[in-house]
Amino acid sequence: MIRTKKEIEKLIALPNETIKVCMVKIGKNKKGSLIIVDEAGYLLGSLSDGDIRRAILGGKLIEEEISTIYNKEPIKHFAHEIDAFSFDILQDKKITILPIVNESNILIGIQTDEKGHHFEPISNYVVLMVGGEGLRLGDLTKNTPKPLLVVGEKPILQIILERLELFGFRNIILCTGYLSKSIEDFCGNGTKFGLNISYYKEKKKLGTIGAVKNIEKVLQEPFLVMNGDLLTGLNFKNILDFHNSRTGIMTIGCKNFTSKIPYGVLETEGTVVNRILEKPSYVYRVSGGIYVLNQECLKFIPKNKYFDITDLMEQILISKNILNAFPIEEYWLDIGMPNDYLQANVDYNNLF
Repeated sequence: MIRTKKEIEKLIALPNETIKVCMVKIGKNKKGSLIIVDEAGYLLGSLSDGDIRRAILGGKLIEEEISTIYNKEPIKHFAHEIDAFSFDILQDKKITILPIVNESNILIGIQTDEKGHHFEPISNYVVLMVGGEGLRLGDLTKNTPKPLLVVGEKPILQIILERLELFGFRNIILCTGYLSKSIEDFCGNGTKFGLNISYYKEKKKLGTIGAVKNIEKVLQEPFLVMNGDLLTGLNFKNILDFHNSRTGIMTIGCKNFTSKIPYGVLETEGTVVNRILEKPSYVYRVSGGIYVLNQECLKFIPKNKYFDITDLMEQILISKNILNAFPIEEYWLDIGMPNDYLQANVDYNNLF
């Protein structure tokens, strides 16, 4: 049982903390939830990543407090009951942390499942695009494929695979190309990650989605497609659940990108200036390199021809099918440039 203040702080939150802050805490503690207490340590409730997802889908902003979304009736144990505690209760109740309180309902400890958040295994495939040369990273990728560059203490690809396994995914296909043998030697059949890994090697460059056409026979259920160079705190199951709750045939994980104009911007009508904006910032939603596709999407991809994910999006829009956007509010970084790689190493210890 966890009793030290330092360890307990990783698993608790105050009711006036924001959804965004709690998302970061949940991403770091790898338990999928938090215990909510007041300043005195009085137990108030619990908050799961599912509670947060439902709140965001319901229109809540991540800057809002969690006070209206956390569960006010948490499962708990009193200190005198802990000797009779069984880990079966955690499994039966499908929880990963159990608050232990005294007779005054003050939190004195937290019982954990010791193995992290247990998500039910998911049969849906994840296709990781790991065949690029990573030319923008210069000498870093001269002899090492970009997905095997080490961030913190692990290759980027290992971080992604471990997080996919954490959230229940088991079936992974790696679409390789550049230095493919290095990736195959490192990942093997996936058993060391608790995964089933298979491969499709591009014989020629097929773009950011073209290779997926050649594995369509196994992609019967909605499946994830991801770039193999992303560092993110996203719960990947959330984007799959979001997609399954919508009618569209494709979902794009998107991230807000802020562009700051270093000049005074004039809003004009003809030659008349109506308004001056001093160095304004504009926010755009950009594709985050994480997608969920229905099998139906594959009919738009030509076989053995260069085809980018943006080409697929255009074809879906032209066909009048629905294309959904899933907001990635968690930490996200595309490791495309040397400065991005340096930043990933700075961020790693605070995130994973």
